[in-house]
Amino acid sequence: MKKLLTPLILLFLLSFSASAQDDVIEITFVHIFGEVENTEEITDVRIAVIQEIIDAYMAEHPNVVITARSISTDYVELFDGALAAATQGDPPHVVQVEEGLTQIAADTQLFVPLNEVATEEQLASLDDLLPQVREYYTLGEEIWGIPWNVSNPLLYYNRDLFTAAGLDPDTPPTTFEEVLETCEVLMAADLGLNSCITWPMVSWFPEQWVAMQGGLIANNDNGRTARASEVYYNSPEMLYVLEWWQEMKDRGFYSYTGSRNNYTGEVIPFGTKRAAMTINSSGGLSNFIDLTSGPPFQLDLGVAPLFRPNTDSNNGITVGGASLWLMDGHPEDEQQAAVDFMFYFTNTQNITRWSQGSGYFATRTSAVEELTESGWFDENPFFKLALDQLLNSEVNIATSGAILGPSAEVRGYLLDAFQAAIDGGEDPASVLEIAKQQADAELADYNSLVQ
Repeated sequence: MKKLLTPLILLFLLSFSASAQDDVIEITFVHIFGEVENTEEITDVRIAVIQEIIDAYMAEHPNVVITARSISTDYVELFDGALAAATQGDPPHVVQVEEGLTQIAADTQLFVPLNEVATEEQLASLDDLLPQVREYYTLGEEIWGIPWNVSNPLLYYNRDLFTAAGLDPDTPPTTFEEVLETCEVLMAADLGLNSCITWPMVSWFPEQWVAMQGGLIANNDNGRTARASEVYYNSPEMLYVLEWWQEMKDRGFYSYTGSRNNYTGEVIPFGTKRAAMTINSSGGLSNFIDLTSGPPFQLDLGVAPLFRPNTDSNNGITVGGASLWLMDGHPEDEQQAAVDFMFYFTNTQNITRWSQGSGYFATRTSAVEELTESGWFDENPFFKLALDQLLNSEVNIATSGAILGPSAEVRGYLLDAFQAAIDGGEDPASVLEIAKQQADAELADYNSLVQ
């Protein structure tokens, strides 16, 4: 009898093992944090933090396999890639969606609102989000994404070059006029600079500077009380920004790579000491610290809040970055596992870990309290700058940011105008008027399709 039981037991165990393998749930998570081509000197230290959190989740949930992929370091390309995969029947489960793509992502009907699938306990945990962050990512009555990598712009500067030029490295510029004055001193000091300051050609910075002045980007309360049908690209606030930016370029103080959205490329002149200052996301703070801590880009790093248009520009900044969205088209067990992972990935413990390892600020009140009480901010004051910028901002329509359907296209028209003025020397008021007309037409076409 024993001889018969042994093979039967083995057969049972083998079948059980095969069944267990069949129960493994595979989740795909796509994000922008990958290595950039032709920038071998720069390593993105945030990638390791992401994987650490994923590994911890899989250790607690051995039947779930999370595969994280960076199909592009550009938000729009990442989004388009996810949509293409969905239309081909192979959608990722979790997608990092940039803040400006919020409306179009909802309009695609390819994503699932979290309030339809999350538990009451999970949804209640979102009450812990910082008010400014929660305000941005709630669209109507639906909760679409969980804020993850939330940031705002910071000024990074070379304290050594400030000292060499006779400037106080503890008092970086705080307004447009002070930037001009600081650059005049730096460029006259024979420090081998190609320009005084760099920053990427993106719409995010003009939008920040308009919000600081209390200006809006679009009608219908920045597209929040109804769909935006008109942009205010020809506003006095936007004109003030472009005229100053053009003056910076004309005086040889500002430079950029010549391409749009090239955040990494603009770091190179700063790291090689060919520029004394740069503006970049607070989400890259850990990379800046890592980059400048040793050869070949070693320097005494200074970090400061983003400077304002003028001393009266006290309204504050808008939220930047992205949130995690759940894609439709998956079996219920995969969908639920993906939701559970999203809430785990952004819980207090992990959003704290992410903030410490990246520079993106903690999005939860509980995480901010933990970082404060543990003394983290006292030991790492640079990491509190972006959070303070947010917390010191007024909570109003201007700082909530604009919700635009065809965001990439509309913002593209604004960049057309800025490049025409900055690279081509064209009249700022004229190019902004053209951008407004083009953007309004784009909005009309888009709205006619979705309303």
